Amino acid sequence: MNKIPCEIIQDLLPLYVDGLTNKVTDKEIEEHVDGCEKCRHTLESMRAGGDTEYVPDESEKKEIDFLKKNKKRNLRIILASLGAAALIIAAVIFIRVYMVGNIIYGDWVICNVKVDGNQLEINGEPVDDVHAISNVEITEEDGVITIRTNAVMRSFFHKGGFKEIYTAKSDIRTVKVNDRILWDDGREISQLTSAVFETRHDYVGDMPANGNTARSLNMQNRLGDYTVELETDKEPYGWKFYLNDDISSDARELKEYEMESMSYILIGVIGNLDRVTFEYTVDGKTEVKTVDSAMANEFFGQDIKGCGKSARLLEELIELTRLK
Repeated sequence: MNKIPCEIIQDLLPLYVDGLTNKVTDKEIEEHVDGCEKCRHTLESMRAGGDTEYVPDESEKKEIDFLKKNKKRNLRIILASLGAAALIIAAVIFIRVYMVGNIIYGDWVICNVKVDGNQLEINGEPVDDVHAISNVEITEEDGVITIRTNAVMRSFFHKGGFKEIYTAKSDIRTVKVNDRILWDDGREISQLTSAVFETRHDYVGDMPANGNTARSLNMQNRLGDYTVELETDKEPYGWKFYLNDDISSDARELKEYEMESMSYILIGVIGNLDRVTFEYTVDGKTEVKTVDSAMANEFFGQDIKGCGKSARLLEELIELTRLK
């Protein structure tokens, strides 16, 4: 058995061929070469001045061929796996976009509703020509019918809207599509009324909830930038708005009408709010306008607080204000 590794012998062979090794080293090299075909071939090539690259024997060739084939097979498996994964991802995206879709906001669907006792007939279309309704699910609870719809990209599979006829267990009080109230107690409900009604809350001290109500009324776009102050140290509770933008005398009547109208609605949907005050300037002169619950009740002709409990009553109030 050779004691010296081939790597060391092959490092010494150039010196051996040039006669630069001593007799002890020569003897070790020669004994090793006698028993090692690989190193003997290398030595012979060096002496002949040819390529020193080792030429494997048949068994080694077979092993190399096997490794190459195995590498190619593994590469094909990896590529096939990546291709399959890409197809699966593409299929999932296709199913999501064109078959299943996502639940959409009620404002994205234009609906017609007909209610007769416990019978509901409804049809709807997406607001654009790009989407279609893929799924309709109807649930019922205490006379409230909720219709959930999914929207997908319009295609051969789903081409447009939906039409449903539903028989409820009892008389229908309210019909909702996703997050929007469409019908309540015999009246169709506008988009504005539905948005405001969904923000109703009991306490004016809940400032985030107040902000939601103000946004549903689009107050900033109507009145410009403002800051607010809550008057909740003692009852009756109030909410005061300081308008930043000066109002011209020509626009005063319209702006004050909008202030009054929004005050009625805020008092109607915020449970313990009793008055709303606006401080503003008209041509540089400071003005103050306050609307309280008594004034709101007189305007509405009944208890304004009922608007926080009934979308139908809130619809009537908003129609009176003509804010729509």
